[in-house]
Amino acid sequence: MTDDNLAVYQMRENRYKNKEIAAAMHKELFYIEDIIRQNNRIGKKLYREDDEWQRLNARRNKQRR
Repeated sequence: MTDDNLAVYQMRENRYKNKEIAAAMHKELFYIEDIIRQNNRIGKKLYREDDEWQRLNARRNKQRR
């Protein structure tokens, strides 16, 4: 194998490795986006429940007066 052939072989190998790395990073990004989406959904639900609790608590405090 000459130096030119070796260089071409190494370039192809590196290109293949880079494609694998890019695919793994892309998959990881989708995974992270799913986690963020789930957390946002949970956060909205908690906010709604807290808001409802605050309203009930305010109504109860008015009745005590």
